Amino acid sequence: MAREEALSTYANAIRQRELNEKRLTDCKSRLDELREAVAACRRESFTGAEQANFQQAVNLAKEHLLRQRNKLKRAKGVEEKARTSYVKADGEEKSLTNLKERRQEDHFQFELKKEERELEDVITARYGLKPTT
Repeated sequence: MAREEALSTYANAIRQRELNEKRLTDCKSRLDELREAVAACRRESFTGAEQANFQQAVNLAKEHLLRQRNKLKRAKGVEEKARTSYVKADGEEKSLTNLKERRQEDHFQFELKKEERELEDVITARYGLKPTT
């Protein structure tokens, strides 16, 4: 049960990281678009008011880009913690499964030997044979 919960948490962390990566790509695209627009305006007439507006938009886009990079960094940290937790839970479950299988096999071997001894006792009692120990 813990393994499934850890796997679910890990999957959610991966989704969040991917979403943050997409948002980061969008922020980079927006900044590139603004820079291209500024370059295009510089080829033509470019007034001081337009330049101030573009500069403010570029600064805002850079700020969004920086915040998104920080969010992505945190999301990667969360994903790594979730992955570590999942790997640990998976290892513990596999260990328990292996232990259970070994104990079950030991139990079957014990029961098989017990049945063999009982059969030998029945045969010895029926035919009056002496034990060969």
